Amino acid sequence: MRAAIVEAKRQHAIALRERVVPVDSPFAFSTFNWRPKGPQRLDTPVQLKPETPIDEISVRASAREALRDLSIFCIEDLSAISEQELLQEEAIGAKTVGRLREILARVGLDFLPNPNTEERAREQSKAVLALPYEARALALRNLEDSAPVSALGLRSSTLSRALANGHEVVGELRRLPLALLCENYGKREAREIYDLLMLTDRPFAGSAAPIELWRHGLVATKELSVPTAPETPIAQLRPWLGTSVDSLSACGIHTLGALRAAASRGEVASFRGIGRVTAERVVGFLGAYVTPQPYRRGMSVTAG
Repeated sequence: MRAAIVEAKRQHAIALRERVVPVDSPFAFSTFNWRPKGPQRLDTPVQLKPETPIDEISVRASAREALRDLSIFCIEDLSAISEQELLQEEAIGAKTVGRLREILARVGLDFLPNPNTEERAREQSKAVLALPYEARALALRNLEDSAPVSALGLRSSTLSRALANGHEVVGELRRLPLALLCENYGKREAREIYDLLMLTDRPFAGSAAPIELWRHGLVATKELSVPTAPETPIAQLRPWLGTSVDSLSACGIHTLGALRAAASRGEVASFRGIGRVTAERVVGFLGAYVTPQPYRRGMSVTAG
């Protein structure tokens, strides 16, 4: 409205000077048509080029002045500065930086990479982490050992631990044996790294069978498939039977088939080191998860 009043006064002064209206005609401002500008977008009719002056791009006057103070006079000059340096200017906020990034992209340019190595790694990791699962898996496929660990899309805490451990490239993580991976990282972090490295479809020193992952605390019992093959070593039943597998092994039970046979004969409770409660637990496990042959679920577990 202020601009409309100023313009009306200017037009009135011209009319008086040109004697279009009588000299004693008073100034009058009667009408004002206001139209909202609506959101400003980059849909400018100007054909943007690297040499386009910043005066022709749609940013606030204060932001434009701040750019000049940084010796940025055309779009191409923006490619010689990082986003972080721009954000240090009081007149330039995240929204303005987003517009400038879009302008740079339209002329095939980008900001200078973040000079802070760790911050730059966080930005890349966050970008990968934001991808849909399918796109992320595709990006990780056949990831080179020379790629930075941030290319895996690690969570911020995991990335910080990796950099603190001196693991800056994917190859350094890929060469870690499972035990060393779990020693250097927390359980959740180690599981995250393991899963992401497995998505790369390349050999990984820490690749292991599910039971090994369970022993190192990387998977929960409910994530394991219960073995049913008769030749399954009794030790692989530890996630479900706990330390009772040691007592069973000491009594000569070394496979799942041998345990099933002993249970069918009602011998489990008579084994040394196996009490009634443990025997019921063993038989209950066999009845719940393993095909109950040749014994019947609910059969007595005491020696006959």
